[in-house]
Amino acid sequence: MKQPNIVLITCDHLREDFLGCSGHPIAQTPHIDLLSRIGMRFTQAYSPTPICIPSRATIMTGLEAHSHGIKEYKAGFELPVSETLPKQLRDAGYQTKLIGKSHMYPERCHYGFDQMLLCEEGRRFGKAYGENRGYDDYEQWLTDQGYPGLAFAHGISNNEYAMSPWHLPDHLHPTEWIGQQTCREIKHRDWTRPQFIWASFTAPHPPLTPLMRDLYIYDKDEMLEPYIGGWTSDFSAYHDFNLYNYKDNHGKKQKDLAYRAFLALVTQVDRQINRIVGTLLEENLLSNTWIIFTSDHGDSLGDHYLWQKANFLKGACNVPLISIPLIDQEYQQKYLGEEWYPGTVCRAPVGLQDIMPTCLEIGKATCPELDGKSLIPLLKKQQDKVREVLFGEFGADEKRNFMVSDGSWKYIWYEQDGKELLFNIKKDPNELENLSTHEHSMKKMPKERLLQILIGRDDKVVKNGDLRPSNVNRFQTTTEKAKRYINEVLLKHPKGLH
Repeated sequence: MKQPNIVLITCDHLREDFLGCSGHPIAQTPHIDLLSRIGMRFTQAYSPTPICIPSRATIMTGLEAHSHGIKEYKAGFELPVSETLPKQLRDAGYQTKLIGKSHMYPERCHYGFDQMLLCEEGRRFGKAYGENRGYDDYEQWLTDQGYPGLAFAHGISNNEYAMSPWHLPDHLHPTEWIGQQTCREIKHRDWTRPQFIWASFTAPHPPLTPLMRDLYIYDKDEMLEPYIGGWTSDFSAYHDFNLYNYKDNHGKKQKDLAYRAFLALVTQVDRQINRIVGTLLEENLLSNTWIIFTSDHGDSLGDHYLWQKANFLKGACNVPLISIPLIDQEYQQKYLGEEWYPGTVCRAPVGLQDIMPTCLEIGKATCPELDGKSLIPLLKKQQDKVREVLFGEFGADEKRNFMVSDGSWKYIWYEQDGKELLFNIKKDPNELENLSTHEHSMKKMPKERLLQILIGRDDKVVKNGDLRPSNVNRFQTTTEKAKRYINEVLLKHPKGLH
């Protein structure tokens, strides 16, 4: 059989449990739910460095943070390797396209894509280099439609949890644009080659500016309360700044509105995914196309008093991952074998680093040495896991937090002060009880696994065979936090007239 097309669909900030197929009682995601019923859904998929730029570097390279070199948000970071996901597929004969959010630098560097149409959430190109190179393709298109500089006229910032309904005609919303352009590029393909297309939605990342038609869906629903663990009276110092920003700064109504807006944005993406699948069907491509759906990271959304990402608690790092093989019974039997059946749920620990090797195996492309593992053996039921534990790392040196998970247990250790969290995520999926403070039979094993990983790469956090906290800047004064808030939030995120 000829090489199949590959459609990678990603969201930004979408957590695994905010989908109908994941059991959310309110979320309306019927089309993503349908994909889960005809593919394999991975419940223990993780963003190994849960913030935008590092996670996208992992998708593009198949490497974890210690290999590609970025463990926190760093504007201007350039991919350190030439063997990227689109480059390897292009070398194997694929036409490669990216539609939507890239968040890679330099912004117009293609890294193996034949074509890019970018929507970068109002970031000015070249800013990380002290240059002004204008804005993205979406904002240029918005100008062509007669709305120059008005993408952010709603007045909501990129990293806040206030909300306002979308202020321009519905078809001008960035989610609509990404869906529409993806459909157009599928139709405008070079039909002599297989196509790899990455539809990279910015939603539900703030600004929370959903369409009114999607807000109406949730008008009469009572929003769920955040999960608050019994361990939250003893936070690591790592979380101090997030707690200062958000814990007491959101009233009940603002939280309620933020949840409704977030869900409405997810539903809007769900509808665009159905348009993409419909275009594949109309172009007679669906029976020869693999679809992979995931997110770069999640959002805590008030769980344990935290918001945003950049931590290893469930909401921030546990992402949806659904792999849909060709909807062709002959192909499925021949390629995946008799053991394959649609609607499978897999609890093996997997991560964003596994997307590249999976796509390269699907596309019969050369795969360099990577940290990621192909997930094809899981779909073929040849293996029940591709690794013993998944490893995560985030933060600046001496202030990092680490995670290991085998899909049933999760262990988190904070370099700054040595605090630790241990959860039985099979029995306690919302991480309400910290078992590291208990005498428990599983207490030592996850820490030993983390130690083995860090010893193997000669990490300086290991001293005399044990994890040693740095005790660097353990606590900031209220004045120091206020100055940081002004510099990192107030002076960076608001958008005006472009």
